[in-house]
Amino acid sequence: MVVEKWEAAVPVLQKASQGDVETVCHLIAESICRDGPISADKFSSIWSIEEWWEVRQFITEVLKKAVGKSWTKEQISEELGSLKDDYKKVIIDTVAIHNLNMRQKLVHDTAAVSKTVLADFDWKLKLALSSDKLASLQEPLLQVDFDVRDANGERREINLELNRTELAKLITSLEGCSKSVQQLTTS
Repeated sequence: MVVEKWEAAVPVLQKASQGDVETVCHLIAESICRDGPISADKFSSIWSIEEWWEVRQFITEVLKKAVGKSWTKEQISEELGSLKDDYKKVIIDTVAIHNLNMRQKLVHDTAAVSKTVLADFDWKLKLALSSDKLASLQEPLLQVDFDVRDANGERREINLELNRTELAKLITSLEGCSKSVQQLTTS
């Protein structure tokens, strides 16, 4: 089943030489792996900015679908429809070369359900001593420091101080999260 919008990109892609398409494919595969942009300036002599966006989107979608759905060479070739065989081979080779890294990146992006993920944590147990008015206060407090990473890789620290009740609620929530993750990974 050839995607119709891909067919529209075929003549635009074929304006470039096979070598240029190979360069573009590898640059796009690497940009998928590292979430980095690609400058259109390098290819301005081949495509207009609109054509560049169309080519970039086409190749990105093909690479992600081929890796994400574990397409065989034959399936990739079939999905590329009327694209010349030389260009199909370039895309197939790009998938073969970058398959592992792209798969890891796609799995990582999918696993990060939210844009912020827990990178590390640290905890300390403290004892709140009594004051002259509250002579009987000796409550244990847990200080938890969460190191979280957001979508663009920036880290920040979240500090919590919890009493027994709050700690019990946190543990219950985390156990629920753990069960959900286990169900997702075993399904």
